[in-house]
Amino acid sequence: MPHDSFNSRWMPLPIQARLDLLKSKRYAALIVWESLLCDALKNKTWQTSLPTSAIQKETRMSQPTILKAYQELIDAGYIRVISGGGATRKKITFGITPIEHFTGKPTTTADNKDSKPVGDWEL
Repeated sequence: MPHDSFNSRWMPLPIQARLDLLKSKRYAALIVWESLLCDALKNKTWQTSLPTSAIQKETRMSQPTILKAYQELIDAGYIRVISGGGATRKKITFGITPIEHFTGKPTTTADNKDSKPVGDWEL
C-alpha cells in the first residue's frame, strides 16, 4: 500500500554532517539536532530554547540521552550554548550553526534557460 505524499514542512540538513553523525553511531545526537534545528527554523532564527522535556515527548528518549547528545553536538560544533544551563537553572538557549546557502527564500539560477528553483526554499 503506497503512502500519501508528505505534506508537512521540510528542513535543510547538511548531508555530510548527517553522514558524519551516522558513521560515528551518534544516532541520538542526530535526532536531537534535527529537533533543535526544526524548532529554530520554525522560529525563523538560528536559535532555539526548546526544552529537554519537549524533545523527550517528541523522541521518546531519556533525559540523560538528550543531555549526552547536547554535549556531542557542542563538541562537534553543530550547536553552542548562548545562555542558561549549568548551575543557573535557567532555560538553555542554543545557537545552531547556520547552514551555508540557506536563507529561507527560494532562489533561481542566473541562467534563463533553466529557471527552476535550486534551493533555499521558503519555510
